[in-house]
Amino acid sequence: SKIVQAVFAPPGAEQKPAAPVKNKLSEQDEVIATKYRKMLKMGIPLDGVRHKMTQDGVDMKIVSVIVSEADPSAKFEDESVAKAAPKKSAPKEPLSDEDETIASKYRNMLKVCIPKDAVRHKMTQEGVSDKIIDAVLGKENGPSKDAKTPAKSSSKTVRLHWETRNLAPEQFKKSIFAKTEKKKRKLQSINPEEDDIRKLEEIFQKKNSIASKTKNIKAEVDSSMAKLLDLTRANNIAISLKAFNDFTFRSLAETINDLDPDTKIVGERVHFIPNLLPTPKEIAAVKKYKGDDDKLITAELFFRQLISIKRIEDKVQVMRTMSTFEEQAEEVRAGFKTMQQVCAQVMNSEKLIQILELILNVGNLMNEGTLDGGVEAFRFDSLPKLSQTKSADGKTTVLDYIIKMVIEKGERDTLFLTDEFPDMQESCRLSINDLKSDLNTLRNDYKLCKAELSSLKRDQSSKKKSTSSLPKKAKDQGEAGPDPRKALFAAIKSRGSQADAKPKAPPDPRQALFAAIKSKKDNTNAQEESIESNITYTPGVGKLQSFVDHSKSVLSFTEQDQDAAVRACKGLAIYCGEEGGEGSVSTLLQVLSDFAASLENGVKKYDERIERE
Repeated sequence: SKIVQAVFAPPGAEQKPAAPVKNKLSEQDEVIATKYRKMLKMGIPLDGVRHKMTQDGVDMKIVSVIVSEADPSAKFEDESVAKAAPKKSAPKEPLSDEDETIASKYRNMLKVCIPKDAVRHKMTQEGVSDKIIDAVLGKENGPSKDAKTPAKSSSKTVRLHWETRNLAPEQFKKSIFAKTEKKKRKLQSINPEEDDIRKLEEIFQKKNSIASKTKNIKAEVDSSMAKLLDLTRANNIAISLKAFNDFTFRSLAETINDLDPDTKIVGERVHFIPNLLPTPKEIAAVKKYKGDDDKLITAELFFRQLISIKRIEDKVQVMRTMSTFEEQAEEVRAGFKTMQQVCAQVMNSEKLIQILELILNVGNLMNEGTLDGGVEAFRFDSLPKLSQTKSADGKTTVLDYIIKMVIEKGERDTLFLTDEFPDMQESCRLSINDLKSDLNTLRNDYKLCKAELSSLKRDQSSKKKSTSSLPKKAKDQGEAGPDPRKALFAAIKSRGSQADAKPKAPPDPRQALFAAIKSKKDNTNAQEESIESNITYTPGVGKLQSFVDHSKSVLSFTEQDQDAAVRACKGLAIYCGEEGGEGSVSTLLQVLSDFAASLENGVKKYDERIERE
């Protein structure tokens, strides 16, 4: 037809007159149809173009013309009619449960309106069997001799990986894309012509390299693997494991199980370990797998070594704590000491008292006769307002006035507060509440280490006791300890036989019973302690025991520093007349630091003005 020749004929080709088309499009419809003709011209499959037109809400008349232009032999019918009268097909061979699992992925792709050609290509690329492809998409009918084969997605260029937007009609009307459609008649259309398309194919042509073949081979190999883990997750674990090339998977698992007794996992490596631990879902998948190791990838092989370790997450946290506890405790202690020192510096500053007294007097003079005049104190967060309150001419601030007055009275050194606050800058980066929180974290880490030490000893003791037996009871009952019942009966008998006489201290049957019970309990404890002393724990337990003993004293010193810092901060808050206790000190110190810096900058500004004059 004339339209087909206009769209598909090569440039310069001689066009023959054709019979008029029944469904002739209007000028406005032609503008809409141009977009989809270009999609066909770029090699997009007919089904994909038709799906796009339906999704965009294009009139069925335009859809019919586009489809007939691309494939005159194709019989177009409305999708609603097609859905109402589905074609009968031959019964399909049922799929197994495993095949159904594979097929469900591609059925979901169809549900989200991905074209069949794209789904078929994806299934073929991933090595899906023809049986599953036919079950999902139906058998592909081969082209007849008289029928024209629809254009396939065989672009000669590399793929542009962009994210498309499928807008609803209402959203599309409000978008920039709808505005461009309306202005097509007014603006010159900028679209690729034949020469442009040829250049595009030359520049971005696909590389027919061995890589594509190896990719297909890899897909075939991967299809036979167990695939227990998500591929991205497995790749990330494999990358992290490269930091442990000096370990085998088994030796790394054993090292973690015994808390790294030789301290081989240090530095950044100790922070990698938590990312290498399997989730409960992954543990279940690895445990369920009963196949051979040669079907497992790196991450799955490593997880297989880890699943037998008890309390693995706690052990990894204990390893991190042993590696970082000392350094973190020193940082927290240093922070508490800095807060304590700066509080003392502020409270002992004579210069600060002089400056605040002067500010108070100036403020009362300025506010005389008002409710804010004649006051005895002011809030420290009012200090920044000294730089914000300006004179009538807008050239001088209250702070400038105070600095000028102090310098002219020969008290220039009073303005340099930072000389008396050497730790002020460091303290502004600290917060007493944050330091307390850090100490609480250290406490929790210590408790975890202590609990893990008890668990390890219990685990290893139970194994030792199961392989050894308690000392045999002596044949003589006296050697095994007194019998409480015999002691009780003997005491009663002795008391009855001496009823007529006046004994000095008649024996009490209850005391005899309690003494016998205590003696028997002491014998049992002695036997258990004897067994305990014969147990040889692993090196990791010994290392953890030493750490727990040492960290206990470190924690005690840190808590003492905290108490001293909290007392100092509370004292400073009271000294400055601030509410909020130790929690308000961080803001207070920041205000003082900024004020001290403002004083020094004001002095420089005064000196520069004097030099100019």
